[in-house]
Amino acid sequence: MDQSLSSGRGHMSVLNCFPPSVGRDIVVAVLKPLGATLGNPNNHSLLHTDRQVKWTMEVLCYGLTLPLDGDTVKLCVDVYTDWLMALVSPKDSIPPPINREPNLYVQKILRHLYSLFLARSDQVSPVYLSLCQQVLCAVRLLARESTVMSRDTWETLLHFLLRINHAMLAPPTAAAVGVSDLSMAVHFEVLLLSCSRCFPSHSLWQMCRQMLSGWRHQPVVVDQWNRVVAALTSRLLLLTFGPSFPEFKVPDEDAALIPADLDDDRVPQTWFRFLHMFSHPVVVGSTPSSQEEVSRGGRNQLPKIFFRAMRGVSTLVDAFLGVSVVNKEPTELLLPNTGLTTRIHFRDRLPSLGVAVTKSPFRDLLPSYGFSRPRSGSAPPTPVNVLSLPSAPPSTTSPPMHRRLKPAHVSKATGKPTMSSSSHPPSSPPPLCSSPRPSPSPLRCDVDSLLHLFGCWLFDAALINRDSGLFG
Repeated sequence: MDQSLSSGRGHMSVLNCFPPSVGRDIVVAVLKPLGATLGNPNNHSLLHTDRQVKWTMEVLCYGLTLPLDGDTVKLCVDVYTDWLMALVSPKDSIPPPINREPNLYVQKILRHLYSLFLARSDQVSPVYLSLCQQVLCAVRLLARESTVMSRDTWETLLHFLLRINHAMLAPPTAAAVGVSDLSMAVHFEVLLLSCSRCFPSHSLWQMCRQMLSGWRHQPVVVDQWNRVVAALTSRLLLLTFGPSFPEFKVPDEDAALIPADLDDDRVPQTWFRFLHMFSHPVVVGSTPSSQEEVSRGGRNQLPKIFFRAMRGVSTLVDAFLGVSVVNKEPTELLLPNTGLTTRIHFRDRLPSLGVAVTKSPFRDLLPSYGFSRPRSGSAPPTPVNVLSLPSAPPSTTSPPMHRRLKPAHVSKATGKPTMSSSSHPPSSPPPLCSSPRPSPSPLRCDVDSLLHLFGCWLFDAALINRDSGLFG
């Protein structure tokens, strides 16, 4: 990977050595004839040698850092997004050296385009947002349609998307709000495409997980993560349990995120990597950016983000159990350690998931038919052995022994849960969810498998208190 991307800064043009007025005049003079050749694929490029192209790219790189008070930055973006298409459909208007070695030059172009996304005073203007969207759309088209991208180019492209997302989402508040949704969507889509065509390296997955942990205070991150993981889970369940298992439906636009050419053998590995990319949802408020957001008055966002993450996880658990529940009434929930209540309509469709569920975000995250803890010293889950089918469906005449959790009370005085001494539900307060819960599918995986996958998240979420920093 290029040092300019790994260090978090863009490529420095040679024109940075000169006074700003000199660099600006050179950029304007060079862009005028270059811009005249755009839009007509029959025009021949003015540049014919490697030296000419590399010198011109130094000028364009500097031009991307100029203010947006004219067409200079727009023309730089227009030229570079046009040249990126050398990996899709070469044409005469693209310089011959780029057509001959498109992977090498596209990598250089991406390193230069990163400068556009660095913090600047005019990054909230409509012109800036439009230019960012133009680059992201070109990158998505490149990943979708190119058939000649090398591994180095895939890695550079993924690092480019990681860095621009970090620049926009790591601060306490997203500066480029209008483009952050598209940026995260393109990042995950390109990552999925790479899984089907050139599986990312282990180091890139590690970097992705590490950097994403610094963006979890942004709602768009958990929303996009929920979409992708749900779509991958739908595909995984079909491959693992077959068509007789209850279908986990997701919206068509989410299902389309999974590449049609993603090999069945790579689906479990891809699913496992994406599932753990978000890391532990309970610690969503423990990152420095999240704590800074709290100090600036963004406290209300963190409980919502935590709830969205855990609601997505509970939906995945239901999918593995073959359970789909519909609640007809809203639930009034006492938020821990706050003394406040909020009415939550669990009957509503989950954003971009397409599955209606009934859940208490804490107690009902655990399967209602009982649970058993993983055996001490058991091996951690792996993408290939994390699921196991039961040897035979459970008998319908003699139900298995259950170990049920005792219902919990929440004291309004202390805000802490207390356990009932009786095994029967108390008469007051009423249960969070009154609708009966359907039985899981007999074809489901065993409970130990689910606990290996989600147990830590579910137990920690059920026991969350003021130490988490979310509600206290």
